[in-house]
Amino acid sequence: MNTTKHNVLAFNTAISSGYNPSNYSYHKEDIPTGEYRVTLDFLIWANKVSGIDLFCTVRQTGQKIRLTVFRDKEENYHLHDVDVRQLPYGSSLTIQVELNGRDKPTLHKITILPDISGE
Repeated sequence: MNTTKHNVLAFNTAISSGYNPSNYSYHKEDIPTGEYRVTLDFLIWANKVSGIDLFCTVRQTGQKIRLTVFRDKEENYHLHDVDVRQLPYGSSLTIQVELNGRDKPTLHKITILPDISGE
């Protein structure tokens, strides 16, 4: 069993902590494709799959979106070199979203940006 400390919340813990997942869309028509900057607001364990839902705000538009990182074959929650469980809330990220074979937006890449004030 992996006992690594992480920043991922259970759904009920997120609600009781004041987060509101219903404000974030996962519908394909609401999630932009391409590469863009977001702020990570919080993380919740996915409900129906082995994954972590990232709740983010798109920096340019203020749009609130939800994307999932799935557990990999090594049973980690990594996207390339980023351990998603360790991402601090409020992080500035560049993400790349593409449509998968079922025409659904899929998170392909995460880059952690340095904390620069005034953006």
